[in-house]
Amino acid sequence: MKLDFSTRAMDIGTPSFNLMRTLSVAATGGAEAGECLFVADRVKNGDAQSWVREWAALAAQLQQRAERAQHPVVARQAYLRASNYYRTAMFSLPPSDSRLDSYLTCSRTCFQRAAALFTPPIEVLAVPFGAATLPGYFLSTGTRAPTLIVLNGGDSTNEEMVHWLGFAALARGWNCVVFEGPGQWSALQLNPGLYLRPDYEEPAGAVIDHVIGRSDVDADRLAIFGPSLGASLAARATAHDKRIKACVSDGLVVDVYQAWHAVWPRPLQQAPAPVFDAVFGVLERLSPQLRGLTNRFRAMFGQSRPHNLIASWRPFGIGDLAPRIDVPVLLLYGEAELVQTSEDVATAAMEFAAELSGPMTLRLFGFDQGWAATHCQIGALTALQSTVFDWLDRVLVAGQTAPDVDADLTVARRHLHGAPAKRAMERIQARAR
Repeated sequence: MKLDFSTRAMDIGTPSFNLMRTLSVAATGGAEAGECLFVADRVKNGDAQSWVREWAALAAQLQQRAERAQHPVVARQAYLRASNYYRTAMFSLPPSDSRLDSYLTCSRTCFQRAAALFTPPIEVLAVPFGAATLPGYFLSTGTRAPTLIVLNGGDSTNEEMVHWLGFAALARGWNCVVFEGPGQWSALQLNPGLYLRPDYEEPAGAVIDHVIGRSDVDADRLAIFGPSLGASLAARATAHDKRIKACVSDGLVVDVYQAWHAVWPRPLQQAPAPVFDAVFGVLERLSPQLRGLTNRFRAMFGQSRPHNLIASWRPFGIGDLAPRIDVPVLLLYGEAELVQTSEDVATAAMEFAAELSGPMTLRLFGFDQGWAATHCQIGALTALQSTVFDWLDRVLVAGQTAPDVDADLTVARRHLHGAPAKRAMERIQARAR
């Protein structure tokens, strides 16, 4: 494949974005640069099947190496990389493709085999949730400590989130709980019919119920993190569950339905369902990026027709919940996100920040900070980790909760020029003075 790491490649779902996503967990043992670049060289431009085939082949090779390994460290390292490469292979497959279930199972199995080889082992969780069981992991400091609850986004996995934040949490003296709720990869596979739902305070609450009585969990210092779709789910959970004392929302979209409609021309927005479905189908065939996103969302909602899929996002808006959130909130955005969305969508996020009742911190990563500027800091996880845990230590360990924003919001002002956005940014800055 042709490698492109410029700002234009930072758009969600490009081949370069997906490659950087896979590479980004190299620091915690989830990838090796040489392996990833070797596969990238074998993937043919515009050939989605070669992407699946090459990543799956490398994952299977590493899984076999792990199973033959004579030393637990060698096995653990190979299992971790195999897990991540299986995730990369399955990422854009449609729900009807049998390889999707196979690679997802292999990714989870490889990670859990690696988890058992850590000292102490990473705990595998099974959280009761009605008739279902939510899968997760618990990484413990071994002593009573603050705890970060990590939600997933629309297409991330538990295993990926352990690399993103779990290991960093332990290094900073934090416990970390990672879980998947309704509609997310393993949760849906293990509980058929457990589709995505907007009231994520319910699954988040079930996870808190499950861990809050542990001797190593300080119940007065619980924080929650959500990336991408998880950013709004985390904010919603925080508004409803007062046990959550701090919230990090990374790449917040206040109204996903609005965000989808913002990218369509007005005639398409107003088109009858059959016309909308036909045009949408053409767009999917033309855009691997769109096809990858909608493949995932079809599985999450159990919907097949495009107009039903988009309509499923209607109840997920959280704009009215901002005044109910009175604990410290950290909002993270990359400049690439501001470029890739409409001004209305970005303005809604600024207005949400301005309406928060509690202390608010806003961090904007510009293009001058490299791949930290992309969606959820894909490709720059050290920037994400240091920002998140520096802030968490400040607000929940040191108890310093004064509002804080990035200087004069220069990054946002480069892209948001309308009067509503300017008013929201003025309110944000006023709160920090």
